[in-house]
Amino acid sequence: MVVNRSRAMGIIGGAIAAPALVTGFPAIVRSQTLTPLKIGIIPVDVAANAYYAQDLGLFTKAGFAVEFQVMASGPVLAQAVAGGAIDLGVSNVATIGNARLRGLPFRFVAPAAVVNPGQKPTDVVMVLQDSTITPGAGMNGKLIAINGLKDLQEIEARGYVDKFGGDSNTVKFVEVPFPAMGGALQEKRVDIIFPTEPFSTSDTNVGRVIGDAFDGVAPRFMLLGWFASESWLAGNGATAKKFVDIMRQASEWANGHQAESAVMLSNHTKMPAEIASKIVRAVYGTTLDPSLLTPVLNLGTRYGLITKPVPAADLIWKG
Repeated sequence: MVVNRSRAMGIIGGAIAAPALVTGFPAIVRSQTLTPLKIGIIPVDVAANAYYAQDLGLFTKAGFAVEFQVMASGPVLAQAVAGGAIDLGVSNVATIGNARLRGLPFRFVAPAAVVNPGQKPTDVVMVLQDSTITPGAGMNGKLIAINGLKDLQEIEARGYVDKFGGDSNTVKFVEVPFPAMGGALQEKRVDIIFPTEPFSTSDTNVGRVIGDAFDGVAPRFMLLGWFASESWLAGNGATAKKFVDIMRQASEWANGHQAESAVMLSNHTKMPAEIASKIVRAVYGTTLDPSLLTPVLNLGTRYGLITKPVPAADLIWKG
């Protein structure tokens, strides 16, 4: 099925760019029977295990009334957690590692999407349909669109160029939001893009995939994880433990029920159902361990995107 790109981008892009969105039970019910829990989320599949937990009734069963606040990126969520606007957020390892070096002591409590060997990628390397650009050396000197500078996507892109024989020091990067990447490629304002789903699928109307973006990092690592501040964790340990258990249950369910979760994903993100049913779906982690974080931290330090080494264990809440 061919999906009209303009329609898809308008709907999906609008969802990602939307202001904070509050969902859950009516306020009168929340205040009388359930404990409020404010969660910051990016409305894409790689972070959607929290949505599935809500729809499965896991938060309610544990005694929580969840308020989801939709934001555009991990760094924005990190600012919201630091300021106390939300209790927990979702972000990548590079963002949380750099935040800790800046004096913001965040810790991951549970994984969201993870990358495993042999897994179909949600993030790809894409060029125009008629482009002659090839992986590695063919990318030297080119302009590459990524979602965030000095963050996980730049780590992926630099690692990908170098792994296949190119020189990432010759590459130029520009920050472009995921919903706008396809248009930038189509208008030839950039040479290469690194989209994530659902744009990895919808942007194939203008581009072609030349590689797996995750090849630039490692066969196995954590793409995104749920985190909180050390101060919040110190005062809310019991809540955090319940959250960890909820996310484990939701992740186990979602990994085995992709057809059902696609309906939930469409409802929460306003992604057209025909796209939600055909995109490459995320795989969610069920436990945290340092080996999931180490590849990103090591590569980020190598490229100077993380200013000095950060022990993976320092970023994991021990409970």
